[in-house]
Amino acid sequence: MLKLGVVGIGGYASHVARGVFDAAKAGQAVQFVAACDPRADQQPKHHETLLKAGVPVLADFDQLLGRDINAIWLPVPIDLHRPFTERALAAGKAVIVEKPAAGTVDDLDAMITARDRSGRPVAVGFQNLFDSNAWAVKRHILQGLIGTVRSASVFGCWPRGESYYTRAAWAGRASRAGTWVLDSPLNNAMAHFVNLALFLLGDALPDSAIPETVDAELFRAYDIEMYDTCAVRTRLGSGVPLFIALTHACRETLEPIVAIHGTKGSLRFLHETNRFEFTDACGEVIQSLQAPFDPVPQIISQFSRKLAGDPSAEIASLENARSHTLLVNAISEAASVAEVPATKIERISSPTTGPRRAIMGIEDVLDDCVRNGELPSTISRNWLTGMTGRFQLKNYRSFSGPCTDHWVNGETQSLIAAGR
Repeated sequence: MLKLGVVGIGGYASHVARGVFDAAKAGQAVQFVAACDPRADQQPKHHETLLKAGVPVLADFDQLLGRDINAIWLPVPIDLHRPFTERALAAGKAVIVEKPAAGTVDDLDAMITARDRSGRPVAVGFQNLFDSNAWAVKRHILQGLIGTVRSASVFGCWPRGESYYTRAAWAGRASRAGTWVLDSPLNNAMAHFVNLALFLLGDALPDSAIPETVDAELFRAYDIEMYDTCAVRTRLGSGVPLFIALTHACRETLEPIVAIHGTKGSLRFLHETNRFEFTDACGEVIQSLQAPFDPVPQIISQFSRKLAGDPSAEIASLENARSHTLLVNAISEAASVAEVPATKIERISSPTTGPRRAIMGIEDVLDDCVRNGELPSTISRNWLTGMTGRFQLKNYRSFSGPCTDHWVNGETQSLIAAGR
């Protein structure tokens, strides 16, 4: 029996609660024992729902750790991931921590050490990696279904409004309360797809690919510390180039696509339909696998197997998450964030997102970048003359902080940063 305690009752935590209740009703061996939230009074609806279901809501994390539970689910702010994970492991509890696992590889490595010391499993909420179909897809890639992998990309345009960056104290921030969070499209809303690409490109079934070099250009249209738009070219340890182009400052919604191209065909993961599609060299679909739309039952099922000692359980591990965090850290160290000129920003009023900003033509720009494997400044889109940063990741062990270099007379500057 998976006896769960959940930290938080609002936001994604409320979705976790519903998922746990539904899984129990469906016959899964899971019980929602208790939750904790020091600000439960600010979530009266969710608080009442839990109480009616017989789930106590505690005010203190230590009280939760004292309950008869064997696992903690942590849908909490990024800066709390490491300390809460360490405290839970020290109390003998297994952990499901939300993505990203941490803001830096330093924190993530400390979490790995705490996990190994405790002997309890830790999973990360990169939901695609709890789906057996994703593991089946990787087996096909390793077995050569699309031939030798030549290139890969992650592309997505997800509009977000002004309220998106005011919803939490860490939103759009580089750090919170002295802890790096590095919030961005690549490290939050669309982190799932970048992590999925790294997993599928790993050299062995459970492993994720490790980036070796990074070239990045980062932009912001919103009044935030970090970037809302990025174009990144990274070369993985296998030599495969992975291109990433993501934005929240756009007019159109273009659902994320993960694409992997080989000598015999291609694989695409289409978020719009949550489907994996293999195509041959002529573009004909040769195999299609449907991923689940609700990840919570799969997370519960696979993590229960892991907790029971099943070595074949399919989860997102801290090691999988480390590859993603390594990339996020390298990108921030490589390039400073360029301000998009006000003349290139369109102000939009939307009934779904509220007021929002869109970089004019950014959808076409990023699409061209992905198709050509080139950064925006290379494509020469006049104002796209932001800092081009390069970073070597050999022997990288610690995050030193975001790049703070600036434009010089509005001209693109090339930066070379030595990895530590």
